Amino acid sequence: MKSWFSGFFLVIFSGFIFISFLYAQERYILVDKATYTLYLFNQGNIIFEAKIGYGLKSPLFKSKKGDFLTPEGAYKVTTIRPSTQYYYFLELNYPNFNDLSLAYFRGEVKLEFIERYLQKNYPQRENLLGNNIGIHGGGAFKKEKGELNYHWTQGCIALNNADLDYILRYIKTGDSVYIIHSQKALFEILKKLAYPLRVRPLDFWEGALYLKVNPSTFWYFKIIETYRGKKLLLWEEWIKGRLNAKAYSEPDGALNPQLEKTLKDIFIGNINSLLEPFQGEPLSQWK
Repeated sequence: MKSWFSGFFLVIFSGFIFISFLYAQERYILVDKATYTLYLFNQGNIIFEAKIGYGLKSPLFKSKKGDFLTPEGAYKVTTIRPSTQYYYFLELNYPNFNDLSLAYFRGEVKLEFIERYLQKNYPQRENLLGNNIGIHGGGAFKKEKGELNYHWTQGCIALNNADLDYILRYIKTGDSVYIIHSQKALFEILKKLAYPLRVRPLDFWEGALYLKVNPSTFWYFKIIETYRGKKLLLWEEWIKGRLNAKAYSEPDGALNPQLEKTLKDIFIGNINSLLEPFQGEPLSQWK
């Protein structure tokens, strides 16, 4: 663990690649809460963008039912159905495994609930993280006292009905929806997209990400956050199966500012090329 606190940039030319299976999406949605914009991608290109509204404005992640916050992370469209109140509703698989693992890390849910939730065997009243999060119509904003309120939903992402109509021509159940806040630190963006590897409640959370940047370049990120507030980030770049570059964060999770900006921009631009993660510890060992 001590090496995590070195805070320097190191370049190495050795090693081999260990990336798993690719599941790049040809068609997906990217929502950036920072710019209030939804981007629709198809075949690697932005084919449509629209203004959005969402839940309360806050630096916090959605973590419980009734907090009116909009989650961040990688989700799937589970159902698409008409809505008498919001025109159409594209439901997302919130909470996902990442959301559940972070709630467990914070001591807010028990391991038994996570196991039952993943098996879809639980009473709805036990889900303290909330549900029915998705994308719907009804307008990107509401006019209130002469001002435009873009934070009017209870946690969902809202669009003008005409914009939603266009999206419905392309998006199907099973398609990916990535929700980010591009002004947040790279660590915070990665934490909500990472696959949980090891978690101990009120102790530490560890996750990882694998990204295909181009046919010969792959990135690996490892993220650790302790309950006492230390944030540790490792980045590795692999080119043609060889380790080309490596960087460790400071104890606050921050990398060199110039490097961090470059990594963030490239990561967001290739977010649909996340790789199928390796499995972490079995849930039974998270106790």
